[in-house]
Amino acid sequence: MTEDEALARAAGLGDKWLGREAEIAEAVSHARRLAGAFTHPSDERAEPIPAYVVPATKAAR
Repeated sequence: MTEDEALARAAGLGDKWLGREAEIAEAVSHARRLAGAFTHPSDERAEPIPAYVVPATKAAR
């Protein structure tokens, strides 16, 4: 079993994609390009996007 076949099976594609190796390879290549396009923080615990918080209302006087 090739890596592409294993990835297709892991994605639940299984036997439906037999004989369509070129399409699987293209999808895997595309997914790898997308994954490499995003920068990763140096600290894996860092939040990549700031948390969205509703600003506190001013206290009534």
